[in-house]
Amino acid sequence: MAKVFFQMVDTLEMGGTERMSINIAAVMAEKGYQSHLIVSRRTGGMSAHIPNAVQVHFLNKKAFYDFAAFIRLTQLKKKYQPNILHAHSTSIYWAVALKIISGKFLLVWHDHFGLSDQLDKFPRKEMLPLLRWTDKIICVNDKLSTYWKSLLPKRKKDIATIKNFPFLIMGSKSERGLFTFLHLANFRSQKNHMNLLEATKILAQKRNDFKILMVGEFVEESIKEQVIATINTDDLQDLVEVHGPENEVSAILNSCQAGILSSDSEGLPVALLEYGLAGLPVVCTDVGDCSKVISSSELGILVSPKDPVALAEGMNTIISDAQKAKSMGEKLKAKIFKEYGGEGFFQKYVSLLQVL
Repeated sequence: MAKVFFQMVDTLEMGGTERMSINIAAVMAEKGYQSHLIVSRRTGGMSAHIPNAVQVHFLNKKAFYDFAAFIRLTQLKKKYQPNILHAHSTSIYWAVALKIISGKFLLVWHDHFGLSDQLDKFPRKEMLPLLRWTDKIICVNDKLSTYWKSLLPKRKKDIATIKNFPFLIMGSKSERGLFTFLHLANFRSQKNHMNLLEATKILAQKRNDFKILMVGEFVEESIKEQVIATINTDDLQDLVEVHGPENEVSAILNSCQAGILSSDSEGLPVALLEYGLAGLPVVCTDVGDCSKVISSSELGILVSPKDPVALAEGMNTIISDAQKAKSMGEKLKAKIFKEYGGEGFFQKYVSLLQVL
């Protein structure tokens, strides 16, 4: 009997969830599964990174109650008869509907919730009726796992933390002239680009031999406008570049000397893992599971969220001590390869699902 693996994701835009859906699809294909990626709403920059072994299907969903798009989903299910349906984030709604109608498959929900540090403000208890229909729940960090286990105490064995993992083909280095920090994060409030701009302004009082490269989708247009307005108002044009989304993430990583994240909240940011994979020294706010990746000062610099002074100090340390920065990048790279690879994800995944 064929091993058929379905994934559902809303878009293929340049985001962490989307990157993970492609990474998982690639690993499952390598492991002998017939790997299908079902994109419910729209394509995007990540589509260029889908391996040939992965089959992609677009539902062209226009609204939640798009009957024609849902019929396309039921037809895919009928044609390929998946053993597993792995639904990312809000794709769980239609995945549950499909399970109710014709559910002879194992349903897995992958929770990427980025505000895991603010679960008291965003309890998401509306998910509980949906989770009755899921067989397994995967969380990107322990905070989310602990939370769902507290709400579903009889299902603790069905809930597990499985770390995100990077999947990039790194080329040769082609670094920029000025020391460049890459901020690989979509433009939305959670990522706190303003914190980074404030840190840049503070650091610029000491030195001007660096640059900030902001790369990400313009998810919240107001954040993009605020960032650009601040750059212009504070005369940071020579220090900060706003690039928007980039398809060639590997090339961008190879062109920069360090990675930075200034977020208020995270799960386990794929960008942090990609910085490590590229061997970049990192300055990062201590949110979500970032401290599990940067678990010592030898691996990078962690600072408190919403503290631009500390962020600026971390940036200054990275620029000032080239030997220390290089060592950080090398040690972080070794850790990412060892602890956050696709093989580790697959073994934990199979163990949770108890399928071959």
